[in-house]
Amino acid sequence: MAEEIDNENKRIYAFGPFRLDPAERRLSTEGELVPLATKVFDLLFLLIRAPGHLKTREELVEALWPNTIVEEHGLTSRISSLRKALGDEGEVPRYIETVRGHGYRFIAPVVVEDRAPVSRMPSTSPERRWPRLAVAAVVVLLGIAGALALRFVAWPGKSAAPAIPERSIAVLPFENLSGDPNNAYFANGIQDMILTKLAGIGDLRVISRTSTTNYASRPGDLREVGRAFGVATILEGSVQRAGDQVLINVQLIDARTDSHLWAQAYTRTLDRVFDVEVDVAEQVASALKARLLPAEAARLASAPTRSSNAYDLFLRAEYPAIQVEEGRTDATTEAYERATDLYRRAIAEDPGFDLAKARFSFLLSYGYWFGLDSKPERLADAERLAQSALDSDIPQAHLAMGYVHYWGHRDYDAALAELKLAERGLPNDAAVRGAIAFIQRRQGKYDDALAGLEQAEILDPRNALWFSERGNTFVQLRRYGEAEAEFDRALAVDPNGYRPAAYKALAHLLAGENTRARETLDKTPSTVDSSGVVSVVRYRIAWVGRDFDRALSAIAAAGDSDWIEDPFMSNVPSSLLRAQAWARKGDEEKARSEYEKARDVLDDELRGRPENFNALSALGVTEAGLGHKDDAIRAARRATELIPVARDAIRGSSHLATLAETYARVGEAGPAVELLQRLLDMPAGEFVSVALLRDDPRWDPIRNDPGFQSLLAKHSAATSPASAVASSGR
Repeated sequence: MAEEIDNENKRIYAFGPFRLDPAERRLSTEGELVPLATKVFDLLFLLIRAPGHLKTREELVEALWPNTIVEEHGLTSRISSLRKALGDEGEVPRYIETVRGHGYRFIAPVVVEDRAPVSRMPSTSPERRWPRLAVAAVVVLLGIAGALALRFVAWPGKSAAPAIPERSIAVLPFENLSGDPNNAYFANGIQDMILTKLAGIGDLRVISRTSTTNYASRPGDLREVGRAFGVATILEGSVQRAGDQVLINVQLIDARTDSHLWAQAYTRTLDRVFDVEVDVAEQVASALKARLLPAEAARLASAPTRSSNAYDLFLRAEYPAIQVEEGRTDATTEAYERATDLYRRAIAEDPGFDLAKARFSFLLSYGYWFGLDSKPERLADAERLAQSALDSDIPQAHLAMGYVHYWGHRDYDAALAELKLAERGLPNDAAVRGAIAFIQRRQGKYDDALAGLEQAEILDPRNALWFSERGNTFVQLRRYGEAEAEFDRALAVDPNGYRPAAYKALAHLLAGENTRARETLDKTPSTVDSSGVVSVVRYRIAWVGRDFDRALSAIAAAGDSDWIEDPFMSNVPSSLLRAQAWARKGDEEKARSEYEKARDVLDDELRGRPENFNALSALGVTEAGLGHKDDAIRAARRATELIPVARDAIRGSSHLATLAETYARVGEAGPAVELLQRLLDMPAGEFVSVALLRDDPRWDPIRNDPGFQSLLAKHSAATSPASAVASSGR
């Protein structure tokens, strides 16, 4: 180890807030020394020199204790000490990832800097040194600001870019050369199956499909593509199909030099396509010198089915299913129904096709959660399919069962257990990392959720979802400035993304920046608002500004759907929002008519799903508008009983806020203020903020109550401009 460190005496390794100086054997953060025992320092040095790569336990033990027999806990205890020193003891690692049964991987971006030469000049006096220090401080602050603006931009220094892992790859969309655009599904499916096999290799870093999907099959500047993804290699391909004959061309390219590493053309019949997918994945792994664990090698060599007809139906199903799951179609219901039909046919063709069962289960859970088909029997179908797929123990089956527990039953502990198993088999799947983070957020583990979403960003850097969801998490924590920065990153990735624009505007509204909220959405056309969320946020901005005509116009622009997405209350009847605006305008007849429409819509929903807490919460506000005090409180309170904060930190706090609103609307100031105090003392910034309490007409019925005034004064003082700047990180 000493010789290796001596050879590195001209380099400094920077990661997160830390700087490792091998020559001085010094780890520091913000200028402060972080004490490390000798072996712990050496262990960090071994890991940090190979960021993104698996270091086996055997390699580490041999390097730390050469030619010595060491008990297993010797390495484990030093890993534990290192994590403690780095503050990396959360459930989701930030720096050191354990690859169970095999070893460890350093997962944070690392920047290698040249050491500054030691000055031989005499020191200057304090008076002469101050201006130079001031300039240096400004440079450092600007560097930190730049790093915050784009998380993976390198720190200042000669080595400006983070080290790109040697064994990293992006698989670009395969070109369909069949001449028939209807065969696009087949080219996409081949690419996706090869990518999935590569993503199961823990020694590789594989970029997710959602990041590559908008890239050309053969982009002009591969170096730029490699830099955008932070990968060393690119896999390109094309597929040509004519009846039962398939021609597949693939080539692996070093993105740093634009040189070919490997290429192959395969001519096969349809029933031998699996062999091509396996061979491509094995050849790529070999070219990148990736170590394959026995379980990974077995998964790589396996074929999901031996029925070419079943496989073709499966690939046909995947095409619309992925469009639905990634929000890339306006005809969501039609695509969902087409995919479910094709999955059923594929499974009927091969009843042992467990991958098809797992993917079908996931789609059904998705439809259940997002309202495409929320019938209880669909959830039962999803659970049955996932359970059957578990017979083969494929990671996709654990993923499917995880989502049955998550989206179907809100059993977050059971969901996490399955998702952890899925993660072992899909170590490069950003969706698995993201799902774990989403559950941790609902469990109130916000720091772990933020770290997990950051890991998903690394694997899927061109997917705006992860940036947007980090933004939503910061909103819940009332860190609105940091939320804005994340939404800006999402919009930089997807400038036409209406959802991050809507939630950025909402963050401004919650922070009391009403003009900025309105200006954010002025740039967003209403025609892109498929779920209605942009229209609802426009409505909320107008509502808080007491421009009720504009609020009604915003809802009218969303179309005539009975249901609309409301960030404050999940999905609500659009008639409920209209009713509230008409009531504020003083037109009681129109208001009552809309309230009654809303109640009819909600009653119809609750007949089929009597414990739909979102509908019960909205019913509470509706009954309050109709003057039915006892019914209003009963419905809104029932929602909080069904989904308390202890069970779901997000929806639980939402329903507490709606119960407080219901109390306020029926003139019960005491219980409303008590709930608002509780909400202000917890992470619930997406639903309650001091600015909204000050400006929102919802609280007018209790605005002059002494308890409400005292609450507002107390928390307004706590969020003075100076405090707000400090909490936002600005």
